[in-house]
Amino acid sequence: MTTPVGHRATPSEAPADVRGLPAQRPGGTSPGDAARSAAPARRVRPAVPAERRGRTDIPERVVSRIAARAAGEVARVREVRERGPLTFTGRTRATVDGDLTALRLEVSVEYPAPLRQLTEAVRRHVADRVALLTGLHIGHIDIAVTGVVPPPPEDGP
Repeated sequence: MTTPVGHRATPSEAPADVRGLPAQRPGGTSPGDAARSAAPARRVRPAVPAERRGRTDIPERVVSRIAARAAGEVARVREVRERGPLTFTGRTRATVDGDLTALRLEVSVEYPAPLRQLTEAVRRHVADRVALLTGLHIGHIDIAVTGVVPPPPEDGP
């Protein structure tokens, strides 16, 4: 039978804190204080403002995909035509100029739907989502309603 052996610090070892650094001794000094006091203190540079750190470019294709997904999240919107690998005539388009964006969406909606209220809801939701996810400002959103489709059949009792 074996007995677990615990490790105890000997008087020559300095105890370590949770991060593995030497712990402070009761007098407020640690083993390396003398060496650190001789070294000059390093100056901490102030943080660089965000506008001077660099630039983030979001391609138009990414913005158009975000807009298409956001439009599809609105109730009674059935289809948003999205640019994909096999369709060369993109139905969802984004034009990005600096931080200003213009969008064009083609959607199919459920019949009967109040088109004016539905397109306003799509416009608000898409603008909010694109601004939240990309940080771009939305100049305007053109929405073309390209079709109306019957509502999905309800399951019977």
